[in-house]
Amino acid sequence: MHPVVNLGLLFTELPWRQRFAAAAEAGFHRVEFPWPPLAPDEVTRLVRAAGVQVGLLNMDAGDLAAGERGYGNDPRLVVRWRDQLRQALNLARDLDCPLVNVLAGRRLPGIDGSDQLRCLTGNLRWAADLARRYGRTLVVEPINDRDIPGYLLPRVVDVLAVLAEIDHEAVRLQLDAYHVAAMGDDVAGTVAAAGSRLGHVQLADHPGRHEPGTGELDVDALLSALTAAGYQGGLALEYEPTLPSAASLRAVAARYPRLGPTEERAA
Repeated sequence: MHPVVNLGLLFTELPWRQRFAAAAEAGFHRVEFPWPPLAPDEVTRLVRAAGVQVGLLNMDAGDLAAGERGYGNDPRLVVRWRDQLRQALNLARDLDCPLVNVLAGRRLPGIDGSDQLRCLTGNLRWAADLARRYGRTLVVEPINDRDIPGYLLPRVVDVLAVLAEIDHEAVRLQLDAYHVAAMGDDVAGTVAAAGSRLGHVQLADHPGRHEPGTGELDVDALLSALTAAGYQGGLALEYEPTLPSAASLRAVAARYPRLGPTEERAA
């Protein structure tokens, strides 16, 4: 497992253009981010200048500030969704980023829920073949419906059901420990349930979504479960810091050395 810094929640005290270098200066050479408000070629330039590796990026998920969380479930937006998925895969290829996160979307009024699931599954099945041709993997994330009411796939079991229907090696589960805990589910137990479908892990404590160690989440149990499962991917710090970001990351590393800086640097 290797730590990854999420630039959508950390280093937000800085403009986007400075966050990549700030993560590297803090000793973290792997980052992830939502679809950025920058041109793809500028993102590529900034990533290379900072010497960081992108472990995951999100495809466009709509207006996050307005509460949107993807639109792969909207039958009216299939053409737009597939175009944006291609753009995300192009950027992932340019950055040598292995994973693209796809948010399912919130339930839409006036459209039957089964039709929304069918649309999402069809989009993902189409996207899986494309991702394989690009040499990338898609991950699908459950998001708790306490914070985001109406999210289509609020639990790990919901995502696993979709993945079972698609049955494609290029689509896997993104497990966010905060969202699992917010749904009242056992975080360590969900790791075992995910098995080989587990593609990426994100971490924030619960409640509060702050630094690991500030809430009730058993971080040590999660790390042990991941080790037992043979997970060797990214462990992303995707939390809302209560301190300036660099100081917050130092505090997390002091308590959980496995989540701290590494000597690794992107080539």
